[in-house]
Amino acid sequence: MATLCPKCKKGTLKKGEKMVYCTEYKPKKSGNDFVNEGTCDFHIAFKNSAWGKAITPQEIKQIVEGTKVTNQKGDTLELDLDSKFFTKITYAPKQEDEDL
Repeated sequence: MATLCPKCKKGTLKKGEKMVYCTEYKPKKSGNDFVNEGTCDFHIAFKNSAWGKAITPQEIKQIVEGTKVTNQKGDTLELDLDSKFFTKITYAPKQEDEDL
């Protein structure tokens, strides 16, 4: 069974070559830019340099279902429909440097 888009609640999620996207997201190249000709803009790219590693389709499915995922550093990634990237990263506290 297909996963319903968390943003528009009409389309379903598909796994593309570079991202997971809503079936209502229809980017078309216009000159050097892309323009969305669809009714929903929900998409999450697999590559995310701020996260420190590629996001897997399984992790995106967990995020869409409301689960936070954690990377090796202890940072968490969760769904944020208000963000243009549709995700929010909460960085783990860093250990303070030791005195010499």
